[in-house]
Amino acid sequence: MYATLIQELEECLAKLGLNPQEAKVGEGQYNISKDQYTEVLLDLWEENGCVFLQVLSPVTKLKDTSRSEVLKMLLEENHGLVDVAFALVKEDIVLKHTIECTGGLMQTSLFSLLARLAHYSETYRTKWQTLSESV
Repeated sequence: MYATLIQELEECLAKLGLNPQEAKVGEGQYNISKDQYTEVLLDLWEENGCVFLQVLSPVTKLKDTSRSEVLKMLLEENHGLVDVAFALVKEDIVLKHTIECTGGLMQTSLFSLLARLAHYSETYRTKWQTLSESV
């Protein structure tokens, strides 16, 4: 199933006008950009007989993760998001989506997910950039 899902993912990237081999950074790992600021990272891997897809988009750096009001704001913003959530990865605020793939990736679903994640990343970049500069 993993090889089939890799093929579907690469076909999806090709339909978006991207060269999957140029986007590929490792086995099942792809980095794509909507523009010079919006990066989307895709990772498809197999573990214990299951296949997982994780899609991340960095939004901004967070200088001080101990400030509870910042973490509260992230949780409050998560409430309004569809199919993705804010997460902290070290000092980075990212938007994240992780699923277990039980069948095909369904290209229309992947198209929608990539568009949604890129849109949220663009929308929140300025907001979180301003916030992170003040903390």
